[in-house]
Amino acid sequence: MKMDKLKKDDIQLEKVVSELKERLKYKDELNLDLIQRNRELKAKLRLQLSLKSELTEKELLLTVGLESLLLLKKHRYNHIKKEEDWLLLYDAINILYGDISHIVSSFGLTSQEVKVCYLTYIGITISEQAKVLIIETNTIKRYKNRIKNKLKLGEEILLSVYLNLNSTKINKN
Repeated sequence: MKMDKLKKDDIQLEKVVSELKERLKYKDELNLDLIQRNRELKAKLRLQLSLKSELTEKELLLTVGLESLLLLKKHRYNHIKKEEDWLLLYDAINILYGDISHIVSSFGLTSQEVKVCYLTYIGITISEQAKVLIIETNTIKRYKNRIKNKLKLGEEILLSVYLNLNSTKINKN
């Protein structure tokens, strides 16, 4: 009798141990799954943080470009000295006025010609352009003629009109 009871208890214990092993195996699988998900989430978080810092940097650069544009429009010309300053200004102009980068990059314009294009595009007069670029007004006129030749524009077409008609509006959403 006692032996039968011991066997029953032993069988019952084996079932419980087997059930506990299955539960433990299931918990281990869940833990491994959670560890994997945690790694994936951490990687996504790192990516999001790097994108956010990249975006913040771009916003700061755009702010610098917008400040340069504002100073230009207020007839303060001596703040744009380095090529990087011009590039930031171009970005700001492309966003606010419409993008003309595809025009100025497609026709082999020199750096100085690109500057004249952008200044013309935003309505800066020839005499103001001469002050900005620290060159003579006749030189600005020669640049404009060269630009029109490279763009294959006739004499009757104004550069500013061509740039405005062919700019690409940027969706700000």
